[in-house]
Amino acid sequence: MEFRKLTNSDMEDSIKLSQFAFQYTLNDEERLHRLNVMRPEDSIGVYSDGELLAKLTTLPFLVQINDVDFKMGGVSGVATYPEYRRNGLVKKLLQLELKEMKDKEQSLSYLYPFSVPFYRKYGWELIVDYQKLTLTREQLPRFQHVNGSIKKITEDSIGTLNDIYTKYARNYNGMLKRDENWWRDWVLYRKKGRMVVYYTENSEPKGYIIYEAKERKMTVKEFIALDDESRKGIWNFISNHDSMADEYVIEQFPLNEPYPYWLPDPKIKKEVIPYFMARIVDVEQFLNLYPFQNEEDFTLFLHISDDFAIWNAATFQLTAMKPDKVMVRKYPTKNKGTCQYEPKRGISCDIKDLTTMLLNYQSPTQLLKIQRIKGSREEIELLERIIVKKPTAFIDFF
Repeated sequence: MEFRKLTNSDMEDSIKLSQFAFQYTLNDEERLHRLNVMRPEDSIGVYSDGELLAKLTTLPFLVQINDVDFKMGGVSGVATYPEYRRNGLVKKLLQLELKEMKDKEQSLSYLYPFSVPFYRKYGWELIVDYQKLTLTREQLPRFQHVNGSIKKITEDSIGTLNDIYTKYARNYNGMLKRDENWWRDWVLYRKKGRMVVYYTENSEPKGYIIYEAKERKMTVKEFIALDDESRKGIWNFISNHDSMADEYVIEQFPLNEPYPYWLPDPKIKKEVIPYFMARIVDVEQFLNLYPFQNEEDFTLFLHISDDFAIWNAATFQLTAMKPDKVMVRKYPTKNKGTCQYEPKRGISCDIKDLTTMLLNYQSPTQLLKIQRIKGSREEIELLERIIVKKPTAFIDFF
């Protein structure tokens, strides 16, 4: 078997495998769009006698944690023909891609899992949920004293949407940094619909939605509001569709948004849906970039195990003397990051729990309670104090 990067001549076979594995059919326009936006060098495949057996794609992104940019490899399109499954092909592809991500200084990797247990075996862990809201026409809110206005925009105004989105994303850990190509080729291509922006009395854009209304149902595919005024103004706009729809669905709200409590009638249907997974690709690089909240002097040891990316199997010493940057020192250890003897100091955890803690999806004290990590109470509380406290959010897909 041969493991290699795809070329332009391989892309049709890659699309055929994706359509078979994920059970969809692209029309001619969708297939042409896929060929135009996908770069073959982002994909790796397994070949035997010239036949594509399995493949995956890793897309280059940037995500932010407390205004610090992290390079992220977005794993997508993982597929294998049934006759070649359970032969370790995907495992090998993931190993090769993790090494390449490390070489490219992509210290994080995201993916949308078809199976959470499957990807947990390889070090990815859940890092974000979202809420989906469904309202009846009778539950629509109406707010008084909103002085701004709603204006329809076109794709020519992507810059306005991105300015609003960028400000909103800073409230969270892990949101994607979008560029114009991503907006045009992925966001607006997938989330087709009408786009409107909320402007204040001073003509300042403060929020937007992308939505469609058809067959007596209004579906809001993206809802971004920067403050309470824009939130109320956008909800009033949604309520103005009361003659057109009986059901109103908001597809992806970050879990930290104040719904449904904030609504006048909060007894609506709310679904909480686990979404993307992530893993730290290179612990040393990630820790050196991470914006620890060091308002005190400290020394903390992290004993990290990683069964799949052996370069992370190590003890990491974090040392801070405020207000200087936290210094990181790596001590490689044997046996996948475990010490020969039980360590007397520090926090012991695997790569999954380290990822979910530092992105602030699960707290150290929560993981200690369920025995997912080990360490003294004092050290666990110290780690909790220095982690960025913003909640996680992610509203893209790849």
